[in-house]
Amino acid sequence: MLVFEIALQIRFWGPIVVFSIGAPAACLNALLFVAIKSFRRSPSAYYIVGQSFADVTILLIVLLQIVPATSVSASSIACKLIIFSLQMTISVAMSFLCLSAFDRWACTSQTAGIRQLSSTYVARFLFPIPFIICSLVNIPFLVYCDLIPPINFCWFTNDLFMRIGTLVLFPILTVFLPLIVLIMFGLLTCRNIRFVTRIRRQANQTRLSTWEHQMTRMMLIQTLLCIFCSFPRAIFVIYAVATIDQSADRSSDQLSILDFVDYLSQSVLCINFASSFYIFLLSSPRFRQTVQVYLKHQFRLGPNHLETMNMGTRGQTLAGRQMAREITQRTVQS
Repeated sequence: MLVFEIALQIRFWGPIVVFSIGAPAACLNALLFVAIKSFRRSPSAYYIVGQSFADVTILLIVLLQIVPATSVSASSIACKLIIFSLQMTISVAMSFLCLSAFDRWACTSQTAGIRQLSSTYVARFLFPIPFIICSLVNIPFLVYCDLIPPINFCWFTNDLFMRIGTLVLFPILTVFLPLIVLIMFGLLTCRNIRFVTRIRRQANQTRLSTWEHQMTRMMLIQTLLCIFCSFPRAIFVIYAVATIDQSADRSSDQLSILDFVDYLSQSVLCINFASSFYIFLLSSPRFRQTVQVYLKHQFRLGPNHLETMNMGTRGQTLAGRQMAREITQRTVQS
């Protein structure tokens, strides 16, 4: 029974902790990549904004599940909407993360034709596609999910779709396919970086190429963390699917252990949807500096040093010129 009590504590406190840490960070992440012009120049900014919106929605839905009035067992409508929304938003979030990994691979490629795929035009074109496709694919959850009497348990009402949902839609779209895509493009990006000393070689390297270099590092670290956080859930899904016919023969202790592993793997998976901002903050000095300046400017915490977003070069040059003029004037007067 101790395992069952621990599982209940994880189920209750896990969503609260993850939402408190991740939701404000995801909102700030989206705000920064929309408001700051230098961030918007990167094609990955579109994917990060879309992923941030999906992350906030996922964390909010998970948080509402600990409230009886808004849980999946509250009503038939709540069962349908919550299952559909959770499945759809997780697929959207993982799709945008895969698009970010694809963009970093294209950005670091030595082939000019592939590098053209990393552009704001392509990002604007691809931005609505995850929302549309994931919504259409998961519409059957609205039809074949309902409360099962007499225990009012939210589950599938159609046996065929139950197998499709548990064996195909949920494990493949939300776990295995994104995991494969992230690993593949992560390895390809690392291979490209080994052969290229600078991202997008140009005659004169601009601040955009420097920012793209840091964006690549940020996305690679996020991809690596996502892979590690998705593996426990993938292993549990494989075990659950492989032993689905033995579920009726399990004892109460075995069910308690499965519930504990289920809630624990869900909490670890939710780290994917709450960690993007913190990964960017830790892995990019320019992102940290820009966030600091932006927050000071918005909340009036200090003087307006917006020019320091240009890495402080311009301010130092103007100060040096002014000091040189003062020294020259003093020399002439003397």
